[in-house]
Amino acid sequence: MVAVIVPAILTNTPQLREQIRQASRMLMPDVVDIHFEIGFDAMGFTSIFFNIVLTDEASRPATLRFVAQHVALTLMNQLKTDENGVHAYFNFRSHSEVARINDPAWAATP
Repeated sequence: MVAVIVPAILTNTPQLREQIRQASRMLMPDVVDIHFEIGFDAMGFTSIFFNIVLTDEASRPATLRFVAQHVALTLMNQLKTDENGVHAYFNFRSHSEVARINDPAWAATP
């Protein structure tokens, strides 16, 4: 049996959810919703996988790179992913794109 060490930040889900909610508020109005899953990446590292819904305006080609970098850095800083030994992965979709698809991983958070 192999022992798996999971960083403390990922074991306290209510605290993690609150930190993500705080970051989401800081990222308004560009971010509509943030979903996340905790798991292991292909190399076996403890990771957090984000699906981030952006406004259509923030998703425009002229602004997308800046917005995506800002969102990723804000979340990584808020959660202190590097300091906690957690790899963070980010996927982005526009609000209108999410409205067109039927994917539970991107469904609106209640």
